[in-house]
Amino acid sequence: MSNIPWPDLPWETIWSRDLVIASIFAMAGAAIRGLTGFGANLIWAPALLILYGPAEAVAIMGITGILSSFQIFVPAMSKVDWREIRIIIVSAFIMAPMGVWTLLYLEPEMFRRVMGATILLMAGLLMIGWRYEGTRGAVSKIITGGLSGYLAGFAGIGGPICALYFMSAPGTAPVQRANNAVSVSLLVPVPVLSLGLSGLIGMDTLIKAIILVAPYVIGQWLGILLFGVMPQQTFRRIVLGLLAAIGVGSMVF
Repeated sequence: MSNIPWPDLPWETIWSRDLVIASIFAMAGAAIRGLTGFGANLIWAPALLILYGPAEAVAIMGITGILSSFQIFVPAMSKVDWREIRIIIVSAFIMAPMGVWTLLYLEPEMFRRVMGATILLMAGLLMIGWRYEGTRGAVSKIITGGLSGYLAGFAGIGGPICALYFMSAPGTAPVQRANNAVSVSLLVPVPVLSLGLSGLIGMDTLIKAIILVAPYVIGQWLGILLFGVMPQQTFRRIVLGLLAAIGVGSMVF
C-alpha cells in the first residue's frame, strides 16, 4: 500500500504559540456559550483577530462553531420558541452576505475599530440592564435578524443582538438560552460559505479550526454543566457581567 502524502503546509505556523493562545480563548468563549447560549465569539474574536487577521478569524470561528454546534444545538431544539425566532433567522440569512462583503473590503485597522466599538456598544446595553420594551411583531424581528445576520457575516458576533431581544421577552431562562443557541447555530454556516466561495478559506485555516474544536467542545461542556445547576437570576447576572467585562476589555482592545 502506498503512503498517503502529508499535505505540504506551513506546519510551523499552524503548530505555534498562537494556536495555544487561540485554544485558551476558544475554551473560555465556549464555556460562556454553553452557559448562556451565546457569547463565545465575543470572547475569542478579538484574540483571533490579533493572531490571524479579520477574514481568517471569522472563518475559524465559523468552522469551529459548525463542527461543535450539535453539542448545544440538539438539546436546545426541544425548548426553542420557533414563533419567536423564525422571522429573525430568515432576515439574518438575507443580511449575513452583506456583512461578509463589508469584511472583505474594509481595511483591517478600520475593521478592528468597528468591531471593538460594536462589542463595547452591545456590552454597554446589557451592562446597564437595557431591555427591549417595544412591540414584538414582524418589524422588530426583521430588524433584529437583519442586524444579527449582518454582524455575524461581518465579524462573527451576531449572537448578542438576538440575546438582547430574547432576554427581554417573557419566558424562562431555558427558553431564552435555547432561542440564543439555536439562532446562533443556524447563522454560523452563512459567513463560512461566503468566505469559502470567495476563496479565503485555505487548508491551513481549516486545520486550525479542526484542532480548535477540541478545546471548544470541552469549554462548551463545562458551560452546559454550570447551567444545569445555576438559578435563573444567577444566569441573568452572569450574562450581564460577561458583557460588562467585555466592554472594559474592548476599550483596551
